[in-house]
Amino acid sequence: MTFATAQKVVDFVMDAAPSGQRIDFSFFGGEPLLRFDLIGEVVGYIRKREQETERSTFLSVTSNGIPLTRPMLDFFRAENVDLCISIDGPVEVHDLNRVHRNGRGSYAEVVRSLQMAMDCLDAVQVNAVYGPETVGFLPQSVSFFMELGVPAIHLNPNICASWTGISYTELVETFMRIADHYIRSYQQGQEIAVNLIDSKLILFMKGGYGHDDMCGMGETEWGFAPSGNIYPCERFIGEDNDSSLCLGNVHSGLDLARRCSLLKRRGNRNEECKTCSLRTYCMNWCGCTNYYMTGSTDLAGPILCAIEQATIKAAEHVFVTLSTLDNELFVDHLMRYVYEGRHYR
Repeated sequence: MTFATAQKVVDFVMDAAPSGQRIDFSFFGGEPLLRFDLIGEVVGYIRKREQETERSTFLSVTSNGIPLTRPMLDFFRAENVDLCISIDGPVEVHDLNRVHRNGRGSYAEVVRSLQMAMDCLDAVQVNAVYGPETVGFLPQSVSFFMELGVPAIHLNPNICASWTGISYTELVETFMRIADHYIRSYQQGQEIAVNLIDSKLILFMKGGYGHDDMCGMGETEWGFAPSGNIYPCERFIGEDNDSSLCLGNVHSGLDLARRCSLLKRRGNRNEECKTCSLRTYCMNWCGCTNYYMTGSTDLAGPILCAIEQATIKAAEHVFVTLSTLDNELFVDHLMRYVYEGRHYR
């Protein structure tokens, strides 16, 4: 991406976002730190536009950790940029999929970068992507991250994988083991955040997803390719060669007809979801997840249903157990979500 295109992206977002709403800019890839020079320029431009528009912004970077250096970390700290490092778990899990071009695993380099980041920054998050071949290792990975002292753990399914052969029973058993790790952490006085648990805990407190919580693709959420092409979510960009998902370009403007057509296909049209007792707490409306799992942005697939049911069951176990034990650290943890507006997706 050129700096001129990046400026157009920032201007587009500043103009499109409703007045008074915080704007989140995320540098995502590919590997964004390969263009750290551009990130520096863009952050400077965002700060300039902040002052001009009196807008509030939140900046974050998701990186595989390989190119990370101490000067980068110093910049992130000075500019208050959140860092999330992609690492799937201990070496035997991480090196299954995250390898160099020659097949060599990247685990040692990523862990070194993660530890350097935790030494330098107040808070570092990790993103662990799991698929059919690694979902059973998730409890082991969570334990691994806890031992490293990682405060916020994101566990996200590979939505492009073929999930055949994974049963609901297996998912429940796996996520309940994660829940038990979470419970033990709070019993031992160690605060931790795990997105698949915490996101549901918040919903229990607020009574389920509200309209503003749901997928805002093409309205409150956008993805921008290096070409300047506009997509309804960063996950739709891919190789930037699918015109059916492209909504225009920052240099030429939005294709309003295509955008209107997309907005009509948001949400969920599964008949079985309408009568499900868990529908208020289920993320069956995520456009990109649905698209890659079923081919339709508004049609949820069976594996998402199974993952969501297992997640809700695990979170309920955490909520009931720690609430019954009157764990003060856990209560404080939840209250910060309420008063600080923190969220995990």
